[in-house]
Amino acid sequence: MALYQSSKSATSLIRRCFSSTLTQRCAQTPASSSVSSIRFPTTPTFIKNNNYTSCAQHSSSSSSHSTIIRSFSAMPPPPTATPPNANAMYTPTSLSPEAGLGAQDAMKLFIEHGLGKQKLQLIAAEKANDNNSPLVSRWQKMIATYLETQCHVISLLGYQPNEQGIALYTQQLTESLRLASPDVQDQLRVAGRDTYRMVLSAAFNLPSLIEESKTKGELSVVDARNMMHKVSLRMQDPEVLEKVAKLCSVSVAMNDSPEAKQIDLARKHTVVQNVMVEDVYLTDKEGSVSLVQELGFGEGEEGYIRMQSALAEHQGDPLITQYVGAAMMKLLTSAGIDMEALQKGEA
Repeated sequence: MALYQSSKSATSLIRRCFSSTLTQRCAQTPASSSVSSIRFPTTPTFIKNNNYTSCAQHSSSSSSHSTIIRSFSAMPPPPTATPPNANAMYTPTSLSPEAGLGAQDAMKLFIEHGLGKQKLQLIAAEKANDNNSPLVSRWQKMIATYLETQCHVISLLGYQPNEQGIALYTQQLTESLRLASPDVQDQLRVAGRDTYRMVLSAAFNLPSLIEESKTKGELSVVDARNMMHKVSLRMQDPEVLEKVAKLCSVSVAMNDSPEAKQIDLARKHTVVQNVMVEDVYLTDKEGSVSLVQELGFGEGEEGYIRMQSALAEHQGDPLITQYVGAAMMKLLTSAGIDMEALQKGEA
């Protein structure tokens, strides 16, 4: 289950995240907030205060200084996620494959060198400072960091920095790729895979993930499908479904307000993800080893992360999407989540 860049990938991303509130938070976070996403530097103070005017007068005798002043005064304002004339701008009606590759390169830039990297390092530090730090909590923060970064990247292409913007961007890119050459399609797939592995590596302090994929080779699609078939069967185990239903049976909503419903929905999503990680992937079943051990990825949290990294190679495979999608629907139904209503914005 990787961070996909296709129509199937958007669905899988939400399944991993288990809460659309993460992408909504991306759009709702104030620009001045300490947890807001990547922002670009502002105009230098001396330009804002128009001090360059007096500087130009003082330096009129120097042609080199005048050239510098003129270049500064002619500079356009720096790019922002929300341009000043945003209301006059139109949402893109199409997207070229080249733009999609450029967006992926921008994602890599921020994850490798920007605030995305800093946020992922903070997530990794949580485990270093507290060995009992919940895996699901850190996983959700990792997904949130990815989505926040993606929101800001696509907003500079004219898309809304929210879940609807990501969906439209993904839809248009998918349509564009249908007409693209196999080489371009593979370039984008590999770029998305490598970005996801980079995110996993940084958030869980496993720098060897990317190198291991090169030395050991990629997982075959047949093996990946067999693995995810086993995962889907474990997800639909009666004990797993019963546990989810029991934990989600009591609502924590204090009233019928949309805010209260969202809080209760987020709680149910977290319950589902906790059960997924602990009971499906990491718990020994009937005296045997855990699923991640059985599939050859090692024990515990590290085994789980290595499995996700390996599966990134086949993140858009339709059969894997079918396996996971059908099983996830049963889990969410057991949690009391009405997916049809949720998709219509009523849940």
